[in-house]
Amino acid sequence: MRLSRLDGDWQLLRVQLPSGWQQAARTTRAIRRDVGPLSDPERLLRLVLGHAAGDQSFRGVVAHARASELCAVSDVALFKRERQCGDWLQWIIGAMLADTLGELPDRPMRMRLVDASCASKPGSTGTDFRLHVDVDLPSRRFTSVELTDKRGGESFKRFAVEPGDLMVGDRAYGTAGGIAHVVGQRGHVLVRINAVSLPLWTGDGGRRTQRLDPLKLAGTLEAGQSVEAPVEIRPSEGDPIVGRLCIHALTDEQVRQAQRRVRRTKSKKGRRPGRRAIESAKYVMIFTTVPAALMSTVQVHACYRLRWQVELAFKTLKTVLRFGELPNRLAETGRTWLLAKLVCALLIERLADDRERRVAIPPSGVWRAAG
Repeated sequence: MRLSRLDGDWQLLRVQLPSGWQQAARTTRAIRRDVGPLSDPERLLRLVLGHAAGDQSFRGVVAHARASELCAVSDVALFKRERQCGDWLQWIIGAMLADTLGELPDRPMRMRLVDASCASKPGSTGTDFRLHVDVDLPSRRFTSVELTDKRGGESFKRFAVEPGDLMVGDRAYGTAGGIAHVVGQRGHVLVRINAVSLPLWTGDGGRRTQRLDPLKLAGTLEAGQSVEAPVEIRPSEGDPIVGRLCIHALTDEQVRQAQRRVRRTKSKKGRRPGRRAIESAKYVMIFTTVPAALMSTVQVHACYRLRWQVELAFKTLKTVLRFGELPNRLAETGRTWLLAKLVCALLIERLADDRERRVAIPPSGVWRAAG
């Protein structure tokens, strides 16, 4: 394929990049000296994105670059330079997401689905990297992305919150500290909890409160029924937070599936689930600070079920872009690899949303365009 053809494809991607991305290559020290073909930010980015999108070895990438007349460089040189590109790619992602936020319409309550996914190095039996994302609804666009090592836990505290934001998360986000972070920024939460992780007290902010056992409240429900109660949580710092506990009883088949998942999860850790864990699997328990006047109990559970949108986003990353399949065990190259995959995902997202050109380039096209 001639370079002119590649250049034409590359321009479709280049216009989607944020302003200042070339200068950022030097400020983030991805490029430290103006020596050699890899001192050009555009050429370097094409190679890095091509490496991630094409899932090739460094030797295959440089052979492709040489055959397409993009540049002549050794695989060792590209390997060394790519290790320095992590902060640059993180800057590009941040700038692209900032542009996305500016394009979203103003709404009284903006729904944000948060979740995390794991990636492992070759031969690893555990988590080595964790990707934390925030997906806006109804646009279904990434508005926040953070890549951490395995010590980076899931928490609402990782996300900047604007007044009126509705943060939706699974049980990993049901902690008093994370909820306090959102409420302190005048946002709302809608988060699944279990019967142990988030201590709850009865009442609506008054002085006469007592500890609430969610399972006792749930025990009155038949399959398919729902109930709610005013509750409050007590963060280690600050005032109590008033909210609602909304509980929905699952059907018999849903209960069997949920309890199997609990047993399977515990067995992987060499443990047996306790009685309360098995009992909790019969229900979906959600804590929310959204007033009942704005969202009924049924609507609370319907809203939580929208989390499949963020799960779909992760599935797309893993199946289409093969996110998580790290090329080697080195932390620096692994981070660059994953961040480059995210840049590719954001570029594809932008191209798909570009109504004027109506362009849809598959991942293989990203590799061709990247050089």
